[in-house]
Amino acid sequence: MDLPKKIAGVEPRPVRDMFKGLMAQESSCEWNDGVPSFNPRLVSVELIETELKVSTTEGQRIQAALVAEGWIEQRKFTPTRKGMGLAQHQDREKISRDVALQILEQVVDWAKRINSDSAQRVKVKSIQLFGSLERGAPEVSDIDLFVEFTTMDLDDMDIQDWDRQDELCKELTALSEYISPSSELDRIAMDDVPTRQVFPHSPEI
Repeated sequence: MDLPKKIAGVEPRPVRDMFKGLMAQESSCEWNDGVPSFNPRLVSVELIETELKVSTTEGQRIQAALVAEGWIEQRKFTPTRKGMGLAQHQDREKISRDVALQILEQVVDWAKRINSDSAQRVKVKSIQLFGSLERGAPEVSDIDLFVEFTTMDLDDMDIQDWDRQDELCKELTALSEYISPSSELDRIAMDDVPTRQVFPHSPEI
Protein backbone atom coordinates (compact mmCIF):
# COMPACT_ATOMS: atom_id res chain seq x y z
CA MET A 1 0.00 0.00 0.00
CA ASP A 2 1.03 3.62 -0.51
CA LEU A 3 0.99 5.97 2.43
CA PRO A 4 -1.69 8.69 2.29
CA LYS A 5 -0.64 12.30 2.81
CA LYS A 6 -2.34 12.33 6.21
CA ILE A 7 -3.69 9.71 8.61
CA ALA A 8 -6.19 10.96 11.18
CA GLY A 9 -5.09 14.47 10.32
CA VAL A 10 -1.43 13.91 11.22
CA GLU A 11 1.75 12.92 9.43
CA PRO A 12 1.45 9.29 8.28
CA ARG A 13 4.86 7.85 9.17
CA PRO A 14 4.62 8.25 12.96
CA VAL A 15 1.18 6.62 12.81
CA ARG A 16 2.55 3.83 10.64
CA ASP A 17 5.41 3.30 13.08
CA MET A 18 2.93 3.17 15.97
CA PHE A 19 0.97 0.42 14.20
CA LYS A 20 4.18 -1.36 13.27
CA GLY A 21 5.37 -1.35 16.88
CA LEU A 22 2.00 -2.57 18.11
CA MET A 23 1.85 -5.47 15.66
CA ALA A 24 5.46 -6.41 16.45
CA GLN A 25 4.55 -6.94 20.09
CA GLU A 26 3.98 -10.51 21.16
CA SER A 27 0.34 -11.06 22.01
CA SER A 28 0.04 -11.41 25.77
CA CYS A 29 -1.06 -14.89 26.68
CA GLU A 30 -2.73 -16.29 29.78
CA TRP A 31 -2.91 -20.02 30.38
CA ASN A 32 -6.16 -21.37 31.78
CA ASP A 33 -6.31 -25.12 32.43
CA GLY A 34 -3.54 -25.67 29.89
CA VAL A 35 -5.28 -23.63 27.18
CA PRO A 36 -3.75 -20.33 26.03
CA SER A 37 -5.95 -17.23 25.93
CA PHE A 38 -4.61 -14.30 23.90
CA ASN A 39 -5.26 -10.67 24.77
CA PRO A 40 -5.79 -8.38 21.75
CA ARG A 41 -3.36 -5.61 20.82
CA LEU A 42 -5.24 -2.31 21.16
CA VAL A 43 -4.71 1.12 19.68
CA SER A 44 -5.60 2.77 22.96
CA VAL A 45 -5.64 6.49 23.73
CA GLU A 46 -2.70 5.86 26.05
CA LEU A 47 -0.71 4.25 23.21
CA ILE A 48 -1.46 7.19 20.92
CA GLU A 49 -0.43 9.69 23.61
CA THR A 50 2.87 7.89 24.18
CA GLU A 51 3.82 7.09 20.60
CA LEU A 52 2.66 10.32 18.95
CA LYS A 53 3.50 12.54 21.94
CA VAL A 54 0.11 14.23 22.06
CA SER A 55 -2.31 15.23 24.80
CA THR A 56 -5.14 13.02 26.01
CA THR A 57 -7.67 15.17 24.17
CA GLU A 58 -5.70 14.94 20.93
CA GLY A 59 -5.22 11.21 21.48
CA GLN A 60 -8.97 10.76 21.76
CA ARG A 61 -9.49 12.76 18.57
CA ILE A 62 -6.90 10.70 16.69
CA GLN A 63 -8.40 7.44 17.95
CA ALA A 64 -11.86 8.50 16.74
CA ALA A 65 -10.38 9.52 13.37
CA LEU A 66 -8.60 6.16 13.03
CA VAL A 67 -11.94 4.46 13.56
CA ALA A 68 -13.68 6.75 11.05
CA GLU A 69 -10.97 6.19 8.42
CA GLY A 70 -11.06 2.43 8.87
CA TRP A 71 -7.65 1.87 10.47
CA ILE A 72 -9.03 0.39 13.72
CA GLU A 73 -12.24 -1.37 14.69
CA GLN A 74 -14.98 0.63 16.34
CA ARG A 75 -15.29 -0.12 20.08
CA LYS A 76 -12.66 -2.88 19.91
CA PHE A 77 -9.85 -0.49 18.86
CA THR A 78 -7.92 -3.38 17.30
CA PRO A 79 -6.26 -2.85 13.89
CA THR A 80 -8.45 -3.60 10.91
CA ARG A 81 -7.18 -5.26 7.74
CA LYS A 82 -6.29 -1.77 6.55
CA GLY A 83 -4.46 -1.07 9.81
CA MET A 84 -2.52 -4.31 9.58
CA GLY A 85 -1.53 -3.37 6.04
CA LEU A 86 -0.29 -0.04 7.35
CA ALA A 87 1.85 -1.85 9.94
CA GLN A 88 3.53 -3.78 7.15
CA HIS A 89 4.40 -0.72 5.05
CA GLN A 90 8.11 -0.21 4.40
CA ASP A 91 9.97 2.68 2.80
CA ARG A 92 11.79 0.59 0.21
CA GLU A 93 11.82 -0.03 -3.51
CA LYS A 94 9.21 -2.34 -4.95
CA ILE A 95 10.26 -5.60 -6.55
CA SER A 96 8.90 -7.19 -9.68
CA ARG A 97 6.33 -9.95 -9.55
CA ASP A 98 8.87 -12.44 -10.91
CA VAL A 99 11.33 -11.65 -8.12
CA ALA A 100 8.55 -11.88 -5.52
CA LEU A 101 7.51 -15.30 -6.82
CA GLN A 102 11.11 -16.52 -6.56
CA ILE A 103 11.12 -15.45 -2.90
CA LEU A 104 7.79 -17.21 -2.41
CA GLU A 105 9.35 -20.39 -3.77
CA GLN A 106 12.07 -20.05 -1.12
CA VAL A 107 9.34 -19.79 1.52
CA VAL A 108 7.69 -23.00 0.32
CA ASP A 109 11.06 -24.79 0.24
CA TRP A 110 11.73 -23.60 3.79
CA ALA A 111 8.38 -25.00 4.98
CA LYS A 112 9.07 -28.33 3.28
CA ARG A 113 12.48 -28.51 4.96
CA ILE A 114 11.03 -27.80 8.40
CA ASN A 115 8.30 -30.40 8.00
CA SER A 116 10.71 -33.06 6.72
CA ASP A 117 12.60 -33.02 10.03
CA SER A 118 11.06 -35.78 12.13
CA ALA A 119 12.66 -34.33 15.26
CA GLN A 120 10.60 -31.16 14.95
CA ARG A 121 7.56 -31.02 17.23
CA VAL A 122 6.30 -27.77 15.72
CA LYS A 123 5.59 -27.95 11.99
CA VAL A 124 4.29 -25.53 9.39
CA LYS A 125 0.57 -26.25 9.05
CA SER A 126 -0.27 -23.87 6.22
CA ILE A 127 0.89 -20.74 4.42
CA GLN A 128 -1.59 -18.51 2.64
CA LEU A 129 -0.71 -15.63 0.36
CA PHE A 130 -2.69 -12.40 0.44
CA GLY A 131 -2.22 -8.78 -0.49
CA SER A 132 -0.88 -7.24 -3.69
CA LEU A 133 1.01 -10.32 -4.92
CA GLU A 134 -2.09 -12.48 -4.55
CA ARG A 135 -4.09 -9.84 -6.43
CA GLY A 136 -1.69 -10.02 -9.38
CA ALA A 137 0.16 -6.73 -9.01
CA PRO A 138 3.16 -6.38 -11.38
CA GLU A 139 5.26 -4.89 -8.56
CA VAL A 140 5.00 -5.34 -4.79
CA SER A 141 6.55 -3.76 -1.71
CA ASP A 142 6.16 -6.92 0.37
CA ILE A 143 4.96 -10.52 0.29
CA ASP A 144 2.01 -10.86 2.66
CA LEU A 145 1.60 -14.29 4.21
CA PHE A 146 -0.63 -15.88 6.81
CA VAL A 147 1.50 -18.55 8.47
CA GLU A 148 -0.06 -21.20 10.72
CA PHE A 149 1.94 -23.68 12.76
CA THR A 150 0.85 -26.94 14.39
CA THR A 151 1.59 -25.62 17.89
CA MET A 152 -2.06 -25.49 18.93
CA ASP A 153 -2.58 -29.07 17.70
CA LEU A 154 -0.05 -30.57 20.09
CA ASP A 155 -1.68 -32.61 22.87
CA ASP A 156 1.14 -31.85 25.31
CA MET A 157 1.86 -28.30 24.18
CA ASP A 158 4.04 -26.23 26.47
CA ILE A 159 5.84 -22.88 26.50
CA GLN A 160 8.88 -24.35 24.73
CA ASP A 161 6.70 -25.08 21.72
CA TRP A 162 5.73 -21.40 21.54
CA ASP A 163 9.41 -20.48 21.79
CA ARG A 164 10.14 -22.79 18.87
CA GLN A 165 7.34 -21.19 16.87
CA ASP A 166 8.93 -17.79 17.46
CA GLU A 167 12.27 -19.18 16.26
CA LEU A 168 10.64 -20.47 13.08
CA CYS A 169 9.06 -17.07 12.43
CA LYS A 170 12.50 -15.47 12.70
CA GLU A 171 13.92 -18.06 10.29
CA LEU A 172 11.16 -17.24 7.83
CA THR A 173 11.66 -13.48 7.88
CA ALA A 174 15.41 -13.95 7.57
CA LEU A 175 14.86 -15.38 4.08
CA SER A 176 14.05 -11.92 2.71
CA GLU A 177 13.24 -8.46 4.00
CA TYR A 178 10.21 -8.51 1.69
CA ILE A 179 8.51 -11.36 3.56
CA SER A 180 5.75 -10.01 5.77
CA PRO A 181 4.18 -12.83 7.81
CA SER A 182 1.00 -12.58 9.86
CA SER A 183 -0.29 -15.12 12.35
CA GLU A 184 -3.33 -17.37 12.30
CA LEU A 185 -4.94 -14.99 14.81
CA ASP A 186 -4.42 -12.17 12.32
CA ARG A 187 -6.01 -14.31 9.60
CA ILE A 188 -9.08 -14.85 11.76
CA ALA A 189 -9.30 -11.09 12.37
CA MET A 190 -8.99 -10.50 8.61
CA ASP A 191 -11.34 -13.28 7.49
CA ASP A 192 -12.68 -11.20 4.60
CA VAL A 193 -9.26 -10.96 2.93
CA PRO A 194 -8.87 -12.97 -0.31
CA THR A 195 -6.15 -15.59 0.16
CA ARG A 196 -4.51 -18.37 -1.80
CA GLN A 197 -2.89 -21.33 -0.10
CA VAL A 198 0.69 -21.88 -1.24
CA PHE A 199 1.63 -24.56 1.29
CA PRO A 200 1.21 -27.51 1.75
CA HIS A 201 0.31 -27.45 -1.94
CA SER A 202 1.36 -24.74 -4.36
CA PRO A 203 -1.26 -23.78 -6.96
CA GLU A 204 -0.45 -21.43 -9.80
CA ILE A 205 -0.29 -17.78 -8.80
